[in-house]
Amino acid sequence: MAKNFIIRNVPENVFSQLQMMEKEHDYPSFNEFMLAQVQRIVENNGLDLYDNQFAETLADIKEQQKKILDLLLKNEIKLLAFSAKQDIIEELTVDWLRFMDDVDALAAERQARGDG
Repeated sequence: MAKNFIIRNVPENVFSQLQMMEKEHDYPSFNEFMLAQVQRIVENNGLDLYDNQFAETLADIKEQQKKILDLLLKNEIKLLAFSAKQDIIEELTVDWLRFMDDVDALAAERQARGDG
């Protein structure tokens, strides 16, 4: 069963804008235009299309942020692992160079004594 309702205290400028919109969109009557607007309110759960799109976009942005934060965390973990490996390689390289210097010094010492 259809219901009627009255909206009171609509400012003149708002009413004029609504009438202009009704004419602009070629509704058969002001009542049809207002019924369409009420139907849109119900379909969008009280939100207009912009608000719905904003909410969807915001949800997408939050999901993308979560993915980015996950990737940043993974990258940070990889960087820490690479840094640790680099420290180990640096230590091994320095030890190797010291060893080679010791071998060269030992060889030079042997040559100086005539052992070699």
